[in-house]
Amino acid sequence: MGWWRRQHTAIVLVLLFSTSLWPAVLAEPTVDENADLRLDEVQLEAGEVVSFDVVLDEDRFAVIAWQCSECEVSLESPPEGVEANLHGTQMMSAHSDEETTLQLTARSEISETMTLMRLVNVEDVQTSNRPSPNADVDSTPVGRCPVASDCLNVSSGSLATVVDLNNNGFLQQGVALSSNDHHLVFDALEGDSLEWQWLASTHDVTVEMYHQTTSGELLLNGTHRSGEAHAEVGVTPQQPGYWVAPEDGRFVARLSTEAVRAIWAANVVVHPHAPFTALLDTELDQGARVVGHHSTIATFDWPEFERLKLNAPVGHVEISVDQLWNGAWVAGSPMLLRAGEEQIVYPYPDAEGGRLIITNTSAFAVDASFQSFADLEQLEAPSFRPEGTDEDNASWPVINLTSTTEGEFTLSVHDTVDTYRLVVDGWAESIHFVQFVLTGDIAGLELQLWDIDQTTGEVINTDITRPIGEQLKIGLQVGRGTHYLQLRYQNASEATPHLWGEDVEGRTYALQASYSLIDEGEQPWFPPSDEAVFWGSVARWFMGILFLLPVVYLAIYVKRSKTFAASVAAKKQRLAWYVERLDRGESSVKEARTDLAKALRAVAQLDWQDGLEAWGPKRLEHRTEDLALAVWSVDERMATVAGAWPVVVGVHVLNGTWDLAALRFDAPDGEAFEVVGLEPRFLFQGEEVFLDTMGPGHSTYLMAELNGSAQRVDVELNGRMDGVPFAARVPETLERN
Repeated sequence: MGWWRRQHTAIVLVLLFSTSLWPAVLAEPTVDENADLRLDEVQLEAGEVVSFDVVLDEDRFAVIAWQCSECEVSLESPPEGVEANLHGTQMMSAHSDEETTLQLTARSEISETMTLMRLVNVEDVQTSNRPSPNADVDSTPVGRCPVASDCLNVSSGSLATVVDLNNNGFLQQGVALSSNDHHLVFDALEGDSLEWQWLASTHDVTVEMYHQTTSGELLLNGTHRSGEAHAEVGVTPQQPGYWVAPEDGRFVARLSTEAVRAIWAANVVVHPHAPFTALLDTELDQGARVVGHHSTIATFDWPEFERLKLNAPVGHVEISVDQLWNGAWVAGSPMLLRAGEEQIVYPYPDAEGGRLIITNTSAFAVDASFQSFADLEQLEAPSFRPEGTDEDNASWPVINLTSTTEGEFTLSVHDTVDTYRLVVDGWAESIHFVQFVLTGDIAGLELQLWDIDQTTGEVINTDITRPIGEQLKIGLQVGRGTHYLQLRYQNASEATPHLWGEDVEGRTYALQASYSLIDEGEQPWFPPSDEAVFWGSVARWFMGILFLLPVVYLAIYVKRSKTFAASVAAKKQRLAWYVERLDRGESSVKEARTDLAKALRAVAQLDWQDGLEAWGPKRLEHRTEDLALAVWSVDERMATVAGAWPVVVGVHVLNGTWDLAALRFDAPDGEAFEVVGLEPRFLFQGEEVFLDTMGPGHSTYLMAELNGSAQRVDVELNGRMDGVPFAARVPETLERN
């Protein structure tokens, strides 16, 4: 080990001396001392010294790497038998002849976060001779990723396997010598991919990959090199290396270096081959992502009018798209899908399905989605019209005669003719006029409209129009039934000079339709059957009786109301009568309230003077040339709200029409009244009750329940009479009993 001391003793001594000048402020270790590889973030305060230990077993190596702006890391008083070396400005290696603990310190002149990598207990065990293909050797344990989508993060912009550096399940480490190579053996099946991610190396290290079977050996293409003083610490990760097993066997990794000794570490992942990716149950309208390694085949259902859109978000992909046609696969042309590019593939007519074939791509991610190129109703308008009425015309989209229809000539598939169905409803012998105006780019297009005989399928009349100036429209008189409109290029060959399926921009258009009825024709009449006549008669009697029921009910109600009103008029002083019955216990409060509610409606049918006598003499009255008001105080037991003061008010219109009328209950002293109950139901708010429109001779009685501490109330009526603001107020104040 003398070469180690002689080469860097001076550097270590300078570092040791400089640390003696730092403030002796130590922080507790923030990393786990037992893992072979740890990546942590250490918070450094300005001028503070952070201390951490590295435990080394006997005859083991360690690599310490860090990344920061202005921090320094040094080894404190190395024990006997420890040799240390600096690599660049942010890496240190150490070796111990015996088990020991190294104490290191970190310091920064500014407050910052330091990313720290510790690779410890690296053993210098050399397998210098590459095993022969039929030799029986122990394989190196290696981490596996069974499902590629679980190991990749495409949004990160890299297809490298995402490995937690604190998870040592994928870690491989060792010491490479210039005097002989170092070999590692990994088992693999045909198609498996081996991914090699450099984590750290003190010097340049190159890895080559062999594949062995029991009968031979093959040197695989490609080498992967780690740089001088390289560490995956806070830097852009180095792209991994990939190799694929051509058949069942094993990988043999050969590591070499030109340095005397190089300590290295790498994550090694084996990706089992996934020859097929399931897309048959995937809704490609919503998009799907195919990820994996080396190659795969993804089979999918392919609707007739959906084009396949492919995109590689990260990295180039070798790809082809086959189509299932007449029960056989038609091979697609291989292409290189470059990162960020988009490729469009169109289905062959009557294609039954498709498959995405990815080959010779170390790691790939492909986004696949469908995009409709149908014209209307998820249908692509055919290029011809049906020959006769017997032919099924369901595949011809129906154009709307009262709105605008948008379509597209999909020139990629040489779509230069679109034929639409138009269906006209009407009576026999009716005549209709339909017109279509094409908007957009009309150059080189023409329209044709057919009037079809609905019995024979023969053409009764047709018309063809071409652009006149900047307008292209067509109109024709047609009968009821199904007719056809066709929009086409005048010269299809000039519009499609490209190959079928080549991705070229389509040409969109809009058809504005208008419709008018010329002659409604003859309305069909069919004599009714005897059964229809019978049930029609039953229905008329039944409906007649139903219509009469409300009239009967209204007559009974009016008669009962008049009878009750007459009984009320015969029984004078009805308010006093309620009090007397309550005092004697002859009636409950609920019964009295119910009877009072009926009386309010019934008394309104009586003459105004008879109504006043019916309620009783203890009232306040006010009369003008156009209006009469009357107010009675009611026993508080009749109130539905405890503590409220019930008051009956009568309003009689002598002349004019009142609208926007409102009764106001004003407290002369104390707090304002609030109406908390009302019978019959009118709108009320605060101290006001809002009445309906009232005409001459109209009488209304209502009972308002007033809540308030005042012992008197003034009653006034405000509103408009014949459109003129008007108000009336009872001159006397009603005293509370």
